[in-house]
Amino acid sequence: MNSKAILVATGSTLLFPHAGRAADAIVAAQPEPMEYVRVCDAFGEAYFYIPGTETCLKIGGYLRVDISGGDPNGQDTFPGGGGDSWSTRSRLSFRISTASDTEYGALKTYAETLFNRDNNTDSSVNLEIGTIELAGFLVGYVDTLYTDFTDDAGNGINDYYDVNYGDFHQTQIRYTYDPGNGFVAAISLEDDSDPSGSTVEDVDEADDDYVPDIIAAVGYVTDPFKARLVGAYDSSMEEGAIKLRLDGTIGGLSVFAMGGWNTDGDRVNNYAQWDGAWAAWIGASYILTEKATINASMNFDEGGDIEGALNIAYAVVPGFEIIPELDFRNKMDEKAGPDAKDWGGVIRFQRNF
Repeated sequence: MNSKAILVATGSTLLFPHAGRAADAIVAAQPEPMEYVRVCDAFGEAYFYIPGTETCLKIGGYLRVDISGGDPNGQDTFPGGGGDSWSTRSRLSFRISTASDTEYGALKTYAETLFNRDNNTDSSVNLEIGTIELAGFLVGYVDTLYTDFTDDAGNGINDYYDVNYGDFHQTQIRYTYDPGNGFVAAISLEDDSDPSGSTVEDVDEADDDYVPDIIAAVGYVTDPFKARLVGAYDSSMEEGAIKLRLDGTIGGLSVFAMGGWNTDGDRVNNYAQWDGAWAAWIGASYILTEKATINASMNFDEGGDIEGALNIAYAVVPGFEIIPELDFRNKMDEKAGPDAKDWGGVIRFQRNF
């Protein structure tokens, strides 16, 4: 073989080193094993483990559309006011819950964010709730214990304005004792330094000091009977309120009665948000069919304010509900006068997920 042939053979080997093994089988790399999402049933339905952790996660919420007519509960939204009107609201609620076992019990977090669009123009995004819980302690932003412990005043769509049943969101530190036998007790220290989230306009007593509000509650909660008592002290007003609620269930009928007392009937505070020394709330729910429930409620105070609501919650299919509601309001004040009786209504479409 001459020198030219040797050079050609050497170059071919360098350029195509595997040409002599072209018939060898191609071995593909084995895929990494997949880690499927595991169901976590230790903390309730719809939880699953976050991959790679022992923390359980739950995601949910609802999409809601409300169409309101009349102004019994502040629905008069057009410029000028003074008459019947209508308004709309679309809302997305996004909720995240986490839970994991620790040596002190379950460590839980809960957050809910609301995305609102009112009357096609006004939009808002708010952290509705954000809490951390461990060993009976709760810290974070949530309804005040004064409102949370005794629940809403009925299953109406519209919250009440003239005879309000308490303040709502406060950043707080709360401890709840619940041995599981029906007895429940709780105490909380709450920050009322920002009155913008409250309907109370105590301009003469600014909520700006170092003393938190103090709320204490005790109750006996079983089926079919519940009794709950809660008291609150508004540090900036140096006044408070007490509220007692009784609930009972017989078959498909559930009823409640709740009464509130203001330590100074001449002034409202963060917790006694009604006219006069006392207020009362009553209501009932009755299961008509597997899909339909009728809800009624009424409330009134010493000042003569009266509000009421009647609705039917109808589950079209699981997770989708339509609620038409009729509202009534009779506000006794200098603006409205004793003859200011207002009627209105709301229809709600809600998809829970």
